Amino acid sequence: MASSGDALKILQSLVKRTRNGRVAYPALITYAEKYLAKAADTDASLEAFADNPANLMGAFLVELEKDAKLTLSYNDGAITSVYYPDYYRGLIHDAYDKLDARPDGPFPTEDRLPVPIPSDLLTPIDIKIDFVQWLARSEKIENSLLRIMYPDDIRSMIVSSDLLPRHLPKLAVQKIRQYLRSEKNVGYIRSKLASVFRQREMAMKDMLSSILTTPDQALKSIFHPTDFTFHFWTQLSSTIIKEYSQKKDKLVEEHGHCQAAYMLGYYNVYHRGVLQRQRDAESAFRQLESNLRRSPYTYTITQIRGFTDRRGVALTKKYSSEDVNSYITERLKTPENKGLSDMVRVKTTEGKEYYLYKDYVLIVTLDHVFEARREFRDYYVDQWSESLKSQRRLPEMTDDAKFIKAVDERLKLQDPILHSLLNINLLYLAKRETNVPSEIAAEIDELFAPKDAALRSLPEILNLDRRKLYADARLLLPFWQAIPILNKLVGLLKRIFVGRREEDILERLERSPEPQRPAAAGTTMRYTPPGSETPQGSPDADTDEPGPVGRADGPTRRAQTARFKEAVRQLQKTYVRRGSTPDKTLEELIERWNPLLNPVAKSNLVEDINSLSRDFLRRMKITFRLVPPNRERVQEWADRLAKNEAFEQIRRTDALKEYLQLYMLTLLGK
Repeated sequence: MASSGDALKILQSLVKRTRNGRVAYPALITYAEKYLAKAADTDASLEAFADNPANLMGAFLVELEKDAKLTLSYNDGAITSVYYPDYYRGLIHDAYDKLDARPDGPFPTEDRLPVPIPSDLLTPIDIKIDFVQWLARSEKIENSLLRIMYPDDIRSMIVSSDLLPRHLPKLAVQKIRQYLRSEKNVGYIRSKLASVFRQREMAMKDMLSSILTTPDQALKSIFHPTDFTFHFWTQLSSTIIKEYSQKKDKLVEEHGHCQAAYMLGYYNVYHRGVLQRQRDAESAFRQLESNLRRSPYTYTITQIRGFTDRRGVALTKKYSSEDVNSYITERLKTPENKGLSDMVRVKTTEGKEYYLYKDYVLIVTLDHVFEARREFRDYYVDQWSESLKSQRRLPEMTDDAKFIKAVDERLKLQDPILHSLLNINLLYLAKRETNVPSEIAAEIDELFAPKDAALRSLPEILNLDRRKLYADARLLLPFWQAIPILNKLVGLLKRIFVGRREEDILERLERSPEPQRPAAAGTTMRYTPPGSETPQGSPDADTDEPGPVGRADGPTRRAQTARFKEAVRQLQKTYVRRGSTPDKTLEELIERWNPLLNPVAKSNLVEDINSLSRDFLRRMKITFRLVPPNRERVQEWADRLAKNEAFEQIRRTDALKEYLQLYMLTLLGK
């Protein structure tokens, strides 16, 4: 079956016969009929084309115009002529093919071509101004015919843009080779360059010899320049140009030498720039990778494109956004016989995508797990406590399935990255294919359900015990609300006094003393309202333990103390990684914030901080009130302590504050 390719062959045959890139459409149809009458005898696929050349030729030409192969002219909707500019490009290519066979011939000019090229097809470029820019564009623009113009009355030359990258510099080196074959010229060049390369005269002579004996090797030194070769070609080109610049009546070969010298000089500049940009890009990509390997290790594509270098300069000034996409795409490719690519893409439930190196999948997962454990416990204790104060019992307080669902929904909103990282396949492959410390591997193993190819439930992973959270939330209730009888009494009063504000009732109840219990014979009753402080000078004023409340109150007080310590210990666990202990964690934190090398001074500084923490808790009388602190409260204490002037020498304040929080909780839990 005939195609547009057959129509193009007929057009090419006609323009060669007429030596004109523009042909009238009727003439093309007449020629096609004769051409197809002969061709159809040997090629059966052309029979349909030969039977109806006018209609099929028109359809094929329209198709070729869409592919930018030719241009059609119309009159009242009918094709009148066909313009095939590639004919002239073919003439230029033929001229350069002849120059390959005879390098000593002149570069093609307009007056030396067999057919004049229409001026509208030629783009004039100045060798000094436009040439380097066209070198950068030549690989993208293949259909341009150029007229290269030179100064000093040097002849212009004609070239097709697709010949610029490789073909033209090869011919230019051949021209310089012809120039150096003259003993007079090579002697002149050696004497001129000897004064420039005094310390590297042998290298200079070797380069001249390379041009004469191995021109292809000499050409490579332009495409891949070093500091020396760049300097050499710059000086060689300048010397040849200066030799002929003032000469008015130049010989044909002298025009060629000047044309070649100019071109090689700018080829030299262009490829040096390319090399420098490659080096800058390589440096920028090293910086890109360095940024990707820094905390928090997970980045969106927008954040990656916004990376800067050490001076704050955007890295996209050294590479393009397309380069970033290619960089990431290459690292997302899965190698053979491996489960994970070098980089992992994590997609959240909201459709947002994060990228991180697989080496950090486990570390990021654990960091997010530890942080979520702290935040989620505080959130549920506080939220449930507020709900209970409002006489509302949430479904997740008493139902495990609903609690798991609530935790899952909150994790999607609070930490979507962790929600996506908690994937059994991802964590399993990351553990198998990356080298991580044994303690991290052990922590990851704790996330897997025993004997099951699955992860534990989210509450288990985040150390959230629904019953303990509920008990801790009740500890934060006012005393009257924690006692069922009083809680019912409040409800009764609310129903009786409908017109009174609830806040007034609660305020009165909170200010009222606890009901007296019958005292045993021979005992003295003493009541201390919740929230009151031990009077100054009493035995309880300077101790970490609660003072006596009376023998009849002993069991209640002991129960409150036990609940207080349990709540503190639960909060303390959020600061300790699985498998570790509070004491071990405190030692690790000391190594992070303590800058002293002298062991005695280091120990003294730790004791100063511990002593200050103990004094602070005594003044606060935390244990006397028996109201366990939440995480925000402990953080507030640590912030206040860390501002002490005695600790100005400690720069790692984050580690110090974390140490203070855990140390104070350790004291409160004893």
